[in-house]
Amino acid sequence: MSIITASAVSVYAPKITASAQTIIDGKYIEIVQERIQLITNNYFNSDFLAIESTATFAATARTITLNAADEYWEDFGFKAGDDFYIYSSYRNDGVKTIESLSDNVLTVTSACSVIKEDFNSSEGPVIYFSVVQWPQSVIITAAKMIYFDVDYRDKNASGLRSRSLGPLSESFGSSDTDDLYGYPKKLMDDLCLFRIVRLN
Repeated sequence: MSIITASAVSVYAPKITASAQTIIDGKYIEIVQERIQLITNNYFNSDFLAIESTATFAATARTITLNAADEYWEDFGFKAGDDFYIYSSYRNDGVKTIESLSDNVLTVTSACSVIKEDFNSSEGPVIYFSVVQWPQSVIITAAKMIYFDVDYRDKNASGLRSRSLGPLSESFGSSDTDDLYGYPKKLMDDLCLFRIVRLN
């Protein structure tokens, strides 16, 4: 599952003008999820629910098969419905959602996809898989970012505020509303707690 559902966006950002279908069609959720990961340098993955192994990816079946016969997904804490993060594959890195598990075979949901990598034998690259856990405050921030993208981005000059007094109008900037990563600074401040430093 993505960081948030389209219907949940209107719960956390009730003034949004876009319908759930417009949010889905515009890929706003995927875009914001990727931006949050890049801004925070955090994939929100769990070190406790993780596995490092070689694997084979089958595109048509949407499956990821651990090559070691004695490694089962559920033994490492993975469950149907979990979001999980893939790192260090050739073509399949990113967040996906589990539809089902059967021993060493994981099937992703139809909303996800995998790209064929059947050359990964047991001597192939070690790939990192980890369950993703989205904090509630990050989910709420994602909704507000989508709201900003839908209703405000590109509609006004960056950081510009204005007011009208009868026939006169005044425009001015404010350090409180300066954009950061293209979003209002106050909104981005909500992600500060989740920023991490990586040394590799």
